[in-house]
Formats: sequence, C-alpha cells, structure tokens
Amino acid sequence: LFHFQVMPSLSIHILSIALCLSSGFQQGYIASVLNQPYAQIEQFINSSWIERTGHPISDSTLHLLWSLLNVCFPIATIFGQFLAGWMCSQFGRKHTALMASFLYIPGALLCAAAKWCFPAFELLFVGRIIWSLANGVNTVNATVWIVECAPPQIRGRMAAMQEFFMALGSLLTQAVGVPFSTDELWPYNFLPNCAVVVVSMVMFSWVAESPQFIMEKYNDVDRARKALAQYHGVSEDDPSVESEIRICEQSLGKNKEKKKTAGGGIETSHTGMEIMFMPWRAKDQTSRLIRYCAWVGVMVKIAYVFTGARSLRGYSTFILYTLSNFTYSQATWLSFATGLLRLPFTLVPVFLVDRLGRRPLIIVSMLVSFVSILVMIVAIDINGEWKYATFIGLTVLLLINTCGIGSVSRFYAAELVPRNLLLSSVSTLTMFEALTKIGVEFAFYPTANVIGAQSLLLFLVPTGIFTVMCYLMCPETSRMTVNEVLNNVAAKKKMDVVFPM
Repeated sequence: LFHFQVMPSLSIHILSIALCLSSGFQQGYIASVLNQPYAQIEQFINSSWIERTGHPISDSTLHLLWSLLNVCFPIATIFGQFLAGWMCSQFGRKHTALMASFLYIPGALLCAAAKWCFPAFELLFVGRIIWSLANGVNTVNATVWIVECAPPQIRGRMAAMQEFFMALGSLLTQAVGVPFSTDELWPYNFLPNCAVVVVSMVMFSWVAESPQFIMEKYNDVDRARKALAQYHGVSEDDPSVESEIRICEQSLGKNKEKKKTAGGGIETSHTGMEIMFMPWRAKDQTSRLIRYCAWVGVMVKIAYVFTGARSLRGYSTFILYTLSNFTYSQATWLSFATGLLRLPFTLVPVFLVDRLGRRPLIIVSMLVSFVSILVMIVAIDINGEWKYATFIGLTVLLLINTCGIGSVSRFYAAELVPRNLLLSSVSTLTMFEALTKIGVEFAFYPTANVIGAQSLLLFLVPTGIFTVMCYLMCPETSRMTVNEVLNNVAAKKKMDVVFPM
C-alpha cells in the first residue's frame, strides 16, 4: 500500500490563516497585552481613583481590580461562545467570522482611549469585554469551520496552526510592550492589532462558506460539493468529496434507512445537551459513548488550564519582577525572550501532530509541566538566589505546552464528537475551559501577592492528577474520522456500537 501526502489547497491555506488571525492570534494578543505594562496600568487606575476620590486605592482593592480586568477575557469569552452557536447557525461560518472580527477594532480602540479619557479607566474593562466577546465567537467558529472543511489527513496540522498564531499575537504585543511600557505610551500596545483585523477580514472575503452550513441552510448539494472540492484541492467527483458530502447528509438526518443498513442501526433520538447533561434520559449505548468522548474533550481542555501555561503567560512579567526579584527592565525583556522562543516551538505540532499523534503530545507535555511548576516553586522559595531557575521553569512550561496539550486541546475535543453535534458541543466544551480559566486566573494574582510561590500549588496538584487521567482515558485521533475514533473507543470499552464508515 502506498500513502500519498495530501497537499493543502490554496483555499484551505487562506481559510486556515484567516481563522488563525481571527482566533488564535487575537487570543494571544488579548492574553498578553496587559502583561508587560501591568505596573503602569495599575498606576493609571490608582491615579484615576485619586482624581475622583482624593485618596489612593488600597493595595488589596487594586489587586482585585487587576484580577477582574484580566478575567474579563474568559468571562466575556463564555458569552461569545454561547453566541457563536446561534450566529453560526443563522449567518453561516463566513459572515459570523466577519461580524465578530469587526468588533475587535472598537474593542482595541476603547482600551487605548482609556488613557486619553482620563480618569475613565472603566474604558479598559469595556474595550476588553467587547474584544473578548468577539474572540469567544471566533474561537468556536474557527474550530468548527476547519474541522468541517480540512481533509482528515491534514486536519491536525491546519488546526495546530492556531497555537503558532497565538504565540505570534503574544509576541507582537510583547515586542511592542518593551518600548511602550511607560506611563505615557502604554495605550499604543493595543493599536497594532487593528491592522491585523483588517487583513483577516479581507482574507475571509475570498473563501467559500462551510459546506456543512450550505447543506443546513440551503440544502444545495452541488454548491456544497463545489466548496468541498475547492477546500480539498480536488475535482468535484473525487471520492473524498463524496465521502464528506455523505457525512454532511448524515448529520442532517438524511438517508436514515441507508445509514441504519450501513452502520448497524446507530441512531439516537437525543439532542447534544441531553446526551452531555442528562444521562438518566440519554442512556442508550450510543449516547453513553458520545457522552464519554465529549467529557474526555472537556477534561483535556481543563487539564490545559491547570498546567498554568495560559494563566502564567499573562503574568510572566509579574512572576519575574515581583516574585523572583528581577529588575522591571529585566522582567520585561525576559518575558519578551520567552515569547520569542515560543514562536518556533509552536511549529512542532504543525509538523508532528499528525505523525506522532495527539495522545503522546498531551501526556508528555503534562509530565514536563508538572516538573516545571515544581522547579518554579522551589526556586521562588529560595528567595531570589535561584531566580534564573524560575525563568527556566516558566519558559519550559510555556514552551512544552505550546508543543503539546496547549495546541492539541484547541481541536482535540472536536475530533471526539459526531458532526451533527459538533457546533453545540464545541461551544459547550470551550465554555467549560473558560469557566475554569476564570476561577484560576482570578484566584492566582491576589493569592500570589500574599503567599508567593505556594500559589503555584493551584497548578501543581491538578496537573499531577490530570496527567494520570489523560494517560488512562485519552484516545488517539490522528488521521482518523470522528466515526473511526468513536468505533475504536467503543471496541476498547466493549460497547455494542458501530458508526458508519
């Protein structure tokens, strides 16, 4: 047997880059834009408070406000993720992407305008909420759109590009943050993003709508086949196109008798929400299998949050400056250096995720994360004498997650659920990730200011637990359709369920 390398088409390349710019890049930018100028922005909030009340804000209240400003991101993201399901169904993947991307511009401009409208520091919160809401919509849309359009052989590679662009967004704001982290210039950290938004919107205008939405909204098989052929880079009569069209039809409940004959009678009358949250109602074997796989996807997303990589990336300057006794200048430059190192590491899963598989990348990155957090706790407790060990531990933590679970968790859950449940499942799964992120990020900063290194136990203990759980529960999904993955899990769990191939 000969295995031919699938060459991505121009259309799937344009779609992938546009989705990366509108989702991963924005997520990296939002998460890191407050990182380096955090001291100046805290001072701005304090100065605004003095201007209004005549007295400074207390340290505890300032730390609380700063935590709230940071968690505006995951809180607003949740609402965006809920909104995404409705928008994608009503307007399609393409128009949803265009509308959500447009909202990035007023979001960024309002954040910058806070300084120029002194003492209106609340504009930082308003702008960050709008920006994050739009990113929540695009995060769900990006995952669904790429899974619906990319050939299975390169799906992981295309989806893994999100992490590269997330690192690129983080690096851009850190690069801008080095010269602009001053009392006067910090608003300019927000502005370069607007140019990126315009580029992504132009790219979206050149790509076709998702074939799945075309089938759902217009029931136009010929148009859906043409879009799929364009994305796959093949002719419209290619077997891969016909196979995907059948999956689209099956997800719409068509050809049921054909499905029952070919697939061993796998039918479930339950909705995605019933399957996930009402096991007493959806208790047939098919529902049990789908529910198990969906919750494995939830577990991987939550496991990534508890490695601390996502939270600590946004607090890296604080960790190096306040907890590890680097100078502020050293902390900003080292934070930038970590972002610079992170960029090439994001390409590792792009080349390896379809070759090595998802499972090894998840488990190895979790193990290394545990060791890195432990090193950071010890180094910070030694009170600055091992401050470079803190920097190394933090850098390794961010880099290994970029190579592993941080990249894989973006699309892994979407590879575990059937196509007809994809949109609702992805929005629900990402909501759980965001809820966990809110709790972790809100708790870490005030706690770290009080107890220092021991605050990292918030990440160490769960990482150890989730490493074992991922080893025991995570199936491999590389180069497989969703139905193949579900059949493999069913066989392993000795469940009498067979999905059509």
